[in-house]
Amino acid sequence: MSTLNSALSSALSGLRTTQAGLELVSTNVANATTAGYVRKTLTTTETTAGGESNGVKTAEITRQIDIYLQRQLRTETSGAAYASTKSKYLDTLQTTFGTPGSALSLDTAVSNFQTSLDALAASPDDGSARSAVLAQAQVMAQTLNSTSSAVQSLRSDADNGIASSVDSANQALKTIESLSKQIVQAKIKGSSASGLEDMRDQAIDTLSQLIDLRVEDRGSGDIAIKTGSGLSLYDGGKASELSFTAATPMTPSTTYPGTLSGVMLTRGDGAPTDLLKSSNLRSGSIKALAEIRDQTGPQAQRQLDEMAANLAQTLGTKTVPAATVAGGVDLSTQGAQPGDQLNATYTVGGVTKTLTIVNVGDPSKLPLSDKVTADPNDTVIGVDFSAPDAAAQLTTALSGKGLSMTAAATATGFALTTTDATTTAVTAGQSAITATALSGDGLALPMFVDGDAGQVYSGSLDGSSQITGFAGRIQVNGALLDDPTALTSYATDTTAADEARPTFLRDALKAQRSFGSDTGLSGTSSSYKGSLVQYAAAAINFQAAASSTAAGVADGQSLVVSTLSDRFTATSGVDVDDEMTNLITLQTAYSANARVITAVKDMMDMLLRI
Repeated sequence: MSTLNSALSSALSGLRTTQAGLELVSTNVANATTAGYVRKTLTTTETTAGGESNGVKTAEITRQIDIYLQRQLRTETSGAAYASTKSKYLDTLQTTFGTPGSALSLDTAVSNFQTSLDALAASPDDGSARSAVLAQAQVMAQTLNSTSSAVQSLRSDADNGIASSVDSANQALKTIESLSKQIVQAKIKGSSASGLEDMRDQAIDTLSQLIDLRVEDRGSGDIAIKTGSGLSLYDGGKASELSFTAATPMTPSTTYPGTLSGVMLTRGDGAPTDLLKSSNLRSGSIKALAEIRDQTGPQAQRQLDEMAANLAQTLGTKTVPAATVAGGVDLSTQGAQPGDQLNATYTVGGVTKTLTIVNVGDPSKLPLSDKVTADPNDTVIGVDFSAPDAAAQLTTALSGKGLSMTAAATATGFALTTTDATTTAVTAGQSAITATALSGDGLALPMFVDGDAGQVYSGSLDGSSQITGFAGRIQVNGALLDDPTALTSYATDTTAADEARPTFLRDALKAQRSFGSDTGLSGTSSSYKGSLVQYAAAAINFQAAASSTAAGVADGQSLVVSTLSDRFTATSGVDVDDEMTNLITLQTAYSANARVITAVKDMMDMLLRI
């Protein structure tokens, strides 16, 4: 009888185990298309009594997951989120700059403006030619205004994107914290936590799109999550918190670091860390958004500002050649505006070099960096031309730069001479002075001004640098719109048919110029050289190339993620065909156990009838 009881017990345990297996197959099949669901399998163990087997029991429900592949997928997912976000914004930026030669592109606006000046130079007394010049000038200014506004809108969108991503990251971290606590408790009670682990993995996957991360198993169901650089996001049952403040409004002068917010990570120990500093983030959408806001957008703005500045200065700057004096040159400062420059050429040991002296009234901006000008090889000095001791200040600055020169005040400016003719020779010089009036200030014309107030553009460094955001403020001089004859009339005795000023403006616009190295058009350390039309085309091509490269990287990264995802699904997802095979096996086992029970029952009935 005991043998029959043992057989009955074994068969009943087999039925229970088979039933649990059938339920698990049903759950797997039902969730075959559920995002984040990992296939579960049932682990069984033999039961014994008195050293003999007396059945089977379920041990635990196991998730069939490839941890290494999951880790690799999360790394690539973070990279894909970075690449796709970057590509999306760069594509928008390229659209903003336009296509070379298209109707609304920057180079077309410059080219049309140049063509109108060609026509005016050919027919200076033609009123319609003057009107065409002013119309094209306004198109030029409006194109720069609208493009600048679009760049700032793009930066603002990226800033808001960071804010939204930070909220999503905090929500994911809170979810991970809550689920981890439930998983640990389930493990302690001996209950299955596989469903909770699926949900936690989904939250981690969401977080991996925002921030590059790595997950460490702490055992007993708990984990630790750190950024790729090692900063703790979740550990010891406590999630870190991110904080960020969106900017309102976004302007060219709002920068990071500076007035724009970083992404602050406050960990369990309360120590805040800015994730945007020191490469604390290596990939993820937050990093991409920060780069658009703090690097790509500002560089695009500098390209526009440099174009606007050169447009205003090439037409509105008069060049005054230096007078020759014993041992050097006399540089004029008459009518100099803040930001105007004096240039001197000198030789040391037979090598020709350039000195640039900038009119700076703000002492907090001194001494100037040599990178202030577009020439990467000149020596730059800042001096307040109007100061009573300007010559003495200049002499001190020259000595500080190791130059064997001295400056003396003259009736018109500064006499710059060598103090050691055996080593240094000051050979030539000129003054670049901003014209402020429509007439009586030479051929140069302040056609483009800074803002509604009509302030001339001179590249002033006093206070906030005038070039910053100038593309958004550039306008056609209102006084010129009121008096179009000033396009030809540069002095009281100028006739309407005088072609001198139109010719000067046309040639100045076509002339080769040097543009700042911070535009990135010729690398990081050299200035771009070319006409304004060429510069505009180069800026458009720069954005197009950046967008194309980003799109290629995004496509490649997407393919990697797709491949890894397919591999992960193959190993950890539900294969319905496999589950049906398991179902048939379980059905057979269930039927067999049921037949054993029937047989045992029949035997017991026979024994009871004896």
